[in-house]
Order: sequence, then structure tokens, then C-alpha cells
Amino acid sequence: MAGEDEKGSKSKNVPVFRFWEKFTQTYAALGIGLVCILIGVPLWWKTTEIYRVQLPYADIHRLAETKIQYSVEIEVISFNSKLTKSLPDIAKSLQTSLTRDKRSSVQPVYQVRVRDANNKETSLWKKSKTLDDLDEAFWELTKLRHSKYTILFLPESSNLRARPQYVGRFGNVIVTVSKEGITDMLQQLVPTIQEVLVREGAVEKSLDAAQGLRTQKPDKESMRWFRSNPGYDVTFTLVNPQPDVLDVQWNIQAGIEGYLKPFLDKLANFSDISVASQVLHYVGLVASPKKDSSEKFHFYTEQDLPRMINPLEAKLGSHASNNPTLNFVVYVPGKASSPVYIRDQNGERVASNSFLSPRWGGILIYNAEARSKAAGPTTVDIDIKHIMEVFLTQMRLLLNIHVQTPNQQVSFAELGKEAITEWELSGWLRCRCVENLATAKASLQSLAQLLDQIVNIVINDDIGREVEDAVRSIEHSEELLAGGHLHDAFIESRNAIVASEKAFFDQSLLELLYFPEDQKFAIYIPLFLPISIPVLTSIVQAVKWLKQHRREKLKSQ
Repeated sequence: MAGEDEKGSKSKNVPVFRFWEKFTQTYAALGIGLVCILIGVPLWWKTTEIYRVQLPYADIHRLAETKIQYSVEIEVISFNSKLTKSLPDIAKSLQTSLTRDKRSSVQPVYQVRVRDANNKETSLWKKSKTLDDLDEAFWELTKLRHSKYTILFLPESSNLRARPQYVGRFGNVIVTVSKEGITDMLQQLVPTIQEVLVREGAVEKSLDAAQGLRTQKPDKESMRWFRSNPGYDVTFTLVNPQPDVLDVQWNIQAGIEGYLKPFLDKLANFSDISVASQVLHYVGLVASPKKDSSEKFHFYTEQDLPRMINPLEAKLGSHASNNPTLNFVVYVPGKASSPVYIRDQNGERVASNSFLSPRWGGILIYNAEARSKAAGPTTVDIDIKHIMEVFLTQMRLLLNIHVQTPNQQVSFAELGKEAITEWELSGWLRCRCVENLATAKASLQSLAQLLDQIVNIVINDDIGREVEDAVRSIEHSEELLAGGHLHDAFIESRNAIVASEKAFFDQSLLELLYFPEDQKFAIYIPLFLPISIPVLTSIVQAVKWLKQHRREKLKSQ
């Protein structure tokens, strides 16, 4: 009897034991599943999350749609008492002529003021012996900002005669005008203000070039000048193909100090320009000059010039710099081919005997009379003044500085030792400022589109900081430009383009810090599939057992 009771108690305990075993397995499976889902998945998601700093996308889009405006102040001072009653009409007419509705993304805003000269200004006019004296006297009196220009109306009775319009070195336009000819004079004055002083056309071309527009055929000017850059490298090279025959001497240091340095000092606050020089021996031009037997000289035609650049450029050497390089080469022909001249398309000799290559530099062929020595090679002395005048002219063209072309309506003061006038500097700053703003906006917009399309790319704090600095500098520059503060606006625009370029070309964007979606599946499936299948199967079985147990419990009740 005792054995039967013990056997019966054991048979009763077996289902109970199995129940609690199944119960424990079920809740263990549910616990593991919950831990994987509630803790494991969020932890994996957070640890594998791609770090992306929030960028000001709305501000970037708004800046891209904003039209750039620049302010120009025009002050007309009349020394002609006969025009006093007509001054309001002159101001209205000039304001109307200068204000035009444009569909361009850059818009000039003119502020015209016309008045009679005061006693101090009249005294300066009467003391001035030349137009240049009057121009400088008004500069010393007013110290005009880069966005303000003064127009002086002189009476016909004045000893100073300004016909046609005379543009001084400091941006003062001097005009001799009568009451009867005021209408015609204003019509001639408007294009002088717009295209000579303000350079509206050049500003629009700079904007189009920065935006990469192809709506119009590129012109020679926009294809010729270098794009705006915080710095440039200038290299002067003397090429002597026969140093054993010709001993070429050039005092390039004196030329740089005497002619180039005043020009560079004028631009020092706006661009970092470094200068270097070198001498190349036993290097010649690959293209051989043609011979003119009738006049006993050799010459190159315009078709021959492009073939000179590439072979010569390989010999000039490379520089460890991110700045564009302006190359200026002096080539001294050997005795066998000297003299060598350059002929234009009409067959005439080019006066400077030089040519300019767009966005590269210039080459000057120097023919000189050699002076004999007692023994050894003959000596050739380079005229530094001549070559520096040619290269300065070419440098102005390459840097997008206004080219003075006198005509029947306008004459210009001499450049002076600085090789750039105050009003030319203002026009250059205006063009470069607008170009910098357009380039910075385009860089930010391209970066925003790239980061928006590739959602897995990392955006670190440095990129976010540079983008915010660029946006802030663009906004500040546009405010200063619209307020007429051209100098400060240019500095801010330069900061904007530097920050935007740093963000766009940040090295972290070039590294493989992101994977395409198909590669993610290839990495994660071998890792998670062996783990997820048992866990999910256990959870399903646990849920089924719980449902079944609940149904049995309800039936027993």
C-alpha cells in the first residue's frame, strides 16, 4: 500500500513540474525578447547612428533666392551759378536715368544729390591750377568712400576746361557745362557713371561667371580674368636659350620694388599676392618663328602663339600653393633668330611685342642690342621699366581691373606709380565682392543638396561651424554692400567664400564614413539573423503557450 501511494504522488507531481518548467521557459523567452527589443535594438540604433549636425537649410535656400543689392552715392557739385534753379530738375533727371528695372540677380541702388558748391569748395576750385589739382583737393577734402563719387560742374568761364568728361585718379568726374548743353551732357554722363565708375556690366558678368550661367555666350573679358581668390602667386621668368652666347642681365628686384610694389600695396588689404622670380637657361620656344626675308627679321603670327604656352609651362616648375599663378615670361631670342616680332591678324607688328594668355599670364619677346665684351658671351641689359609696364597692364587685365580706354566722351588722368586709381579699386572691389557672394552661395547650396541626397554621410561639428560662419558672413556682407560700405562688405564676402569652401571640401566628406543600403544588409544580416531567428521563434512559442494555458484555465472554471 505504501508503494502504491508513493507511486501515485509521483505521477501527480509530474504534470505540475512540467507546467512550472514550461512556465519558466515561456517567461524567460519573453524576458529575453523584451530585453532585445526594448534595450538591445535602441542601444544598437543609437550606437550605430550617423552623426549629423543640423545645418541652416532654410537660411541657405533663402540666401540663394535673395537678390544682391549695392548702393552707389552720386553727389553733383555745381560751380556754375546759372544752373542753380535747374538743380532739382538735374537731380530728378539723373536719378531717373540711372535707375533701371533689371531682371538680374544683382541690382544697383543709386542715391543722387545735386547742390551748389559752398565757399570752401569754391576756394579750392579757384586755387587749383590743373584738373588733377582739383581732383586731389576734393579727395583731401571729402575722403570719399569706395561707393561714393563726386561730379563737378565747372562753368565755361573757368580756366580749367574739361571737355570731354575728365575722370580723375580719385574718382571725381570733372565736366565743363553750360546751361544750354546740360541735357546732352547728362546723357553722356550716365554711361560714364554706370560702365566706367560703377562697372555695372562687369559686376553682372562676375555674378554670371560665379553662378556658372551659360545663357549667354562667354565674352573675352570674363574668359580672360582669374576667378576671385584670397591670394595669388606671381612669377617672373627670364628665358635665355643661349647663355653661352648671351649674358642677359635683369634687375628684377628693382623692377618689383619700383613698379610692382606700389600696385601690390594698394591691394594688400584685399588680396595676398606673393612674388617670385627665376631664370631658365637652355630653354627655347618650341614653335619656330617664320622669316621675313624682305625685312630681315623673324616673326610669330597669332596662330603660332597658343603653341608656345604648353611646352614652356612644363619648364616653369610647380609651386606648393593652392593659389592661382600668374606667369610673366621674358623671352630673349638667340642670335640666329633675332630680332623676333609678333604680328597681329592684319600683319602689323604688335607695339608691345607681347601677348596675353587668358587665366595664365603673358609672354614678352625682348629684342635688345647686345654690347660686346672683350671675351666670352655678349651682354644684354633688360629694360626693366619697359617690361614692368607691359606686365602691369597684363596683370590688370588678368585681375579684372578696369581698362582705361579714352574716347570722345571721356578722358582719364594718368595712373601714377600705384598703377591703379581709387575709383578703379572701388570698381574692382565691387566686382569681386559680388563674385565672392555668388560663389559662397553656390557652394553652400551644392553642399546642402549633397547632404540632403546622401542621408548616411557624416556631418561633423567643424562643417556645421563653417556653414554657420559662411551664412553669417554672407548676410553681413550683403547688409554692408547695400549700405554702401564696400570695403567692409568685401572683407566679409572673402570670409564667406573661405568658410564655404572649407565646409564643401572638408576632408571628412571625402572619407568613406557612410555605406550604401545594400552594403548595410550584407553586413548586418550575417550578424543578426542567427540571433534573431531563435529569439523570435521562442517568443512565438511562448505567446502560443500562454494563449493555450489561458483557454484551458477558462474551461476549468
